[in-house]
Amino acid sequence: MSEEQQPPAAGTLGSVRQLEGALEARSAAREASEARLEEARGEASRVLAVAGSDADAAVAERRRVVLAAAEDDAAEIHRGGEERAARVRADARASRTALVEAALELLLPARESEG
Repeated sequence: MSEEQQPPAAGTLGSVRQLEGALEARSAAREASEARLEEARGEASRVLAVAGSDADAAVAERRRVVLAAAEDDAAEIHRGGEERAARVRADARASRTALVEAALELLLPARESEG
């Protein structure tokens, strides 16, 4: 029997088998696509984790640099303050000495004239 002469059931069975084959192929393709999608999601998660870790490291380094600069600035300010304080103390000692000498000059002649 040729295809044209086959009973209708044989043609239907062939069509059903073709549909089953197509569905199986589609199912296999979907499973492969889902597996690739899961792999891609996993890789994206790893990339994001590395990027987050790199960002954290960059923030920590920036913080370290800023703190080091602040410490340098604080040390410079402290040195400047110490220098100004030393000048003020020296001026105060000189002023105190001059004040004591002036007071003694005022008091001593008065005592000499009393005696």
